[in-house]
Amino acid sequence: MPLLRYPKLKRLMETGEPVCITFEIEGSTEEELREAVAFQKAVSFNGTAPEGEVVLKGRKEFPEKSGFLFCELVQKARMGERFRISGQSCSPGDYILRLSEKSPAEYYLRSGRYRNTQAAEKAALSLPRLKRKFYSIVIEPLSLNKNSFDVLILFLKPARAMRIVQANAYSVGKRTLIDTMGAASICGDCTVLALENGMGLSFGCKGSRKHSGYKDFEVPLGIAFEKIDEIEEGLSKLPETEK
Repeated sequence: MPLLRYPKLKRLMETGEPVCITFEIEGSTEEELREAVAFQKAVSFNGTAPEGEVVLKGRKEFPEKSGFLFCELVQKARMGERFRISGQSCSPGDYILRLSEKSPAEYYLRSGRYRNTQAAEKAALSLPRLKRKFYSIVIEPLSLNKNSFDVLILFLKPARAMRIVQANAYSVGKRTLIDTMGAASICGDCTVLALENGMGLSFGCKGSRKHSGYKDFEVPLGIAFEKIDEIEEGLSKLPETEK
């Protein structure tokens, strides 16, 4: 693949690069998948695998559990860093990425985000959750990705996010549905919902804006890999926005 992929999408971001998210599964056999799932469960409960390592495909390898939040890692990748991790440090993020089965309802209530227990529990139940099983997560800038990936995350000014919404409608005139509630924006709206729906547009959340530091005027947007070529084509055909 050429180094410069998806130039139309890349030009929409004024700072940094689009970020590729890849959920890796080591191998495709049923036995290897079971090992990957067993490893994921070990990370969920202990943060470590037996003796700090796992054996897949005849080799020992243990991606570290990051001390950063998922949204922080995405922001660092936007600026050129690459990560391969087995976990991250946001409890709601763990729930959304299925690294944990612990509901974030109590955490949401303590933080004052919702009026009462019922509202916090309803909010937690409405969170998207990753359906696929994985061994590790690769988070990297587009320029470092040499293969396919699962989701591409961009940080855009609203007028440029509009261009992607328009490009999404270019081929068949389909509306883009926005599903968000100001919580779990990068991990939930822009990663998991993007995987499920093809695209996820968010206005951010308290955690991601506070900890990862993207600008007030930027909105995060995730696109599933299967939609990238369609969006890129749409961007190349759309008339420019008049000023």
